[in-house]
Amino acid sequence: MKLLGQKGYFLAQFYMLTPAISAIIIRLLFYDKKFKDANLRIGKVKHYLRYWITASAITILLFIIYTLIGAISWDFTGQTFLNDLAKQFASTGKDINTSLPNGFTPNMMLMIFFIGGLTVFNILPGVITGFGEEFGWRGFMFPQLYKIKPWVAFIVGGLIWFAWHTPLMFVFPQTTTFTITETILNIIVSAIGSICAFAFLAYVYIKTENIFVASVTHITLNNAARSFAYFAIIKNQLLANIGLLTTMLIVVATLYYLKEFNVFKTYFKNPESIP
Repeated sequence: MKLLGQKGYFLAQFYMLTPAISAIIIRLLFYDKKFKDANLRIGKVKHYLRYWITASAITILLFIIYTLIGAISWDFTGQTFLNDLAKQFASTGKDINTSLPNGFTPNMMLMIFFIGGLTVFNILPGVITGFGEEFGWRGFMFPQLYKIKPWVAFIVGGLIWFAWHTPLMFVFPQTTTFTITETILNIIVSAIGSICAFAFLAYVYIKTENIFVASVTHITLNNAARSFAYFAIIKNQLLANIGLLTTMLIVVATLYYLKEFNVFKTYFKNPESIP
């Protein structure tokens, strides 16, 4: 992916599907229940709406915190998106100003991607890419780790999820250069943030007993953040990661305070949930 440069992004998209592919292979060949406990159901529309709104609200909170701690500055011209779009066209040997469909301008593309990232892109292709992770991590690995110990499911599961994401850093390099101390601190902050995000997505999956709702929630977090990022410039990557950790700590603490995490005990008391 690193050697391919900008085109490595397309290979990265396949990488995002590997957890689901792995889980499918394991269920087919090595798992007694096969897909009986996979929670592959359409489910209730209200669940999709509730967690789409929740994920969007979390993203808004994230960017409020980014702003308050000075991790970003705002540029409402959307130049960040326009520059990235121009680079994508250039990587294929095309010029953005001459290659767009008739009637389309770069700014129109910006608005399409901004609005789409908050809405329809979370359905298609979002549910596919979200499923690529959720079916493996929350839909299969999390329940297997939970039957060992709950803390193993949340902490070890979150750290495995964090470690799996690290190769993507080679495809999407940081915009700042860290010192050794900042690198260590960044790893610690990012790892704890991943554990918190892992716990939230596991909660959505267990609460709804629906892998597709978890998938939509996951991709909404990603797409909404990307949409707002079109108008933001990162001033300090470490501060941004601290902002993300702070946001997810607030989410997890709120769920804990409301006793929402009791859903895990209820779910795993059911003998059909795990072997």
